[in-house]
Amino acid sequence: MNHKLHVFMHEGQCFTSLNASSLPAAVPPIPRPWNPVLESDSSSDNIKDVLTTQWAYETRPWFPLIPTNPVFDGAVFSCLNHSFYSLPIESTLDGRYVLRGDVRQQWQSLEQKLIWCQGRLATNMHFPCDMMLAKKVALRSRDAFLGISAICTYFIMTRRYRPHNESTWTSILTNDARCPIPSTWVVELSRTFVGDLTDVVPRTGMIINGAYGLSWDTDVLMFEHFHVPIWVYWPPNVLPNKTWNRYLPSAEDIAAATHTSLGGLQGNNQWGTQSHDDPWGTQSNDDPWGTQSNDDPWGAQSNEQTPASAVQSQPDLSCFPLPNRHSGQKHGEDWKAFFARRAMQNKKKEENETPSHRQARLSRERSAENHRIPGKSSTIQVFEWQPQDDYDGFMLRTHITKAGVQDVWGDYNKFTRIFDSFSNQWDLCLALDPTSIPDGDDREDNDDIMPPLPMTAPLDVPPPAPSSFLNDIYTYFGSDVSLSSRHKDIEGIVPVLHYYFGYRPTAPSSAPLYASMQLNEWIKKTNWNHLRKLLGDSAAETGSIAEPQRQSITSFIGYLVNLKESDLGTIPPDVWDLGPDPSLQIKHAYIR
Repeated sequence: MNHKLHVFMHEGQCFTSLNASSLPAAVPPIPRPWNPVLESDSSSDNIKDVLTTQWAYETRPWFPLIPTNPVFDGAVFSCLNHSFYSLPIESTLDGRYVLRGDVRQQWQSLEQKLIWCQGRLATNMHFPCDMMLAKKVALRSRDAFLGISAICTYFIMTRRYRPHNESTWTSILTNDARCPIPSTWVVELSRTFVGDLTDVVPRTGMIINGAYGLSWDTDVLMFEHFHVPIWVYWPPNVLPNKTWNRYLPSAEDIAAATHTSLGGLQGNNQWGTQSHDDPWGTQSNDDPWGTQSNDDPWGAQSNEQTPASAVQSQPDLSCFPLPNRHSGQKHGEDWKAFFARRAMQNKKKEENETPSHRQARLSRERSAENHRIPGKSSTIQVFEWQPQDDYDGFMLRTHITKAGVQDVWGDYNKFTRIFDSFSNQWDLCLALDPTSIPDGDDREDNDDIMPPLPMTAPLDVPPPAPSSFLNDIYTYFGSDVSLSSRHKDIEGIVPVLHYYFGYRPTAPSSAPLYASMQLNEWIKKTNWNHLRKLLGDSAAETGSIAEPQRQSITSFIGYLVNLKESDLGTIPPDVWDLGPDPSLQIKHAYIR
């Protein structure tokens, strides 16, 4: 028995994992297997469907690398750091609303740069997948960038796990003949969810069907090495291939997992509260108002005369609006009481459920796990909890027509939508999580708020302008900043001069006012390319330093070369921050 093997039972199905201590939050339906004749599988073409754990697909090996909590920050991804409500838009002449022009250009530039990196990193590598999903309508949804990024991550991970020649992935980008990317930008990329392969960046992982072998089985070892979660599903009577032997559970493992799952079901409370009967903590099993009677929701005693004190304690329904017809909501019943009452009703329904009804209900649950908007032909009903201004914000459960669902669906997310598989109904309720950010993606897609780019193959993407990479750096950090690099292989000349020799990046570019004739002559005769090579600068850094800063660096080196050690104190403090002025130690945190 492998003590590291985790075994799970889910709806009678057996799953195992070596690096995950629990199953994914939602296990998607089992897909049809790879079709070698059609060279296709059932993987989704919608990027929103793959933001959660998916099954392993032959054409999409990058699915497991999508980050679960991406941080859109830093010089590379800060242009994506918008919520649905903060997204800047503008109106067109025909009355449509589109992404504001400057932001649209930033997103277009980012997409071009990521696609370019993807193409460079894929050089001389076999990649059995369809890249079009990653490229598809990136400007229509911020999440589409996660697909492009995940492909880049796949190539980075592959090159680190199985080195090709002696080139690192960073050197491939910085030394490209057509478009050498400045090393400072590559450093920033390495610190994002694209290049950070540590477990600090959790990823969705994948579920593998043990009944089928995949042509890229070796990728599993790579994913394990980089802590990408992997689960293996074991159908009954399946003999594993050699790759999956480590994941095969014993009969004792399965029995123990089955016992654990049955024990969990007996005490399961879908709302996570301590009470087994009342998920909202009220005192009665049937009374949303917390009265003591189990039969009358208003506290009256059945078949007996109601005491005057009990009548006086009844709620005053005149302060509540009348519920909408066919909404299922009682007069004066708030959203908490409604969901609590329905949960108890469902519990009773489940006790009397036939096997066929249970199978149909579980199928509805699985179909709703991705929170896909119901189509116009769907039998699912959608209700929205709408606050009533005339009743102090009291919320009424309101049925939304099929034509109106697309107008409100994007105002909610997986935390503010609840699907009831017994009644086949969705409830949209912001009160479930008032601080959560709505998805908004469906509205963006329907309204064409972000027009798509032309569909082109990655190799056809023209190289980005080298200045666009530097614009990202200076836009985020400021035009006068000096970036320190912790990547020893691609550390730039400016960080080296600043953190090792005390050069101030904001030093004036003009010639020294009080320099000797010898110093002035040295500065005039010095060739920049010769000087940067002496300092250990690589060719990739050539275009990343503007002419004014080249002049100030030349002057700084001129001081160090021509002055005697006793005269170094004459170097102006705005050029050298390691001078004798004691106040500099207060102004600069890096001086100790």
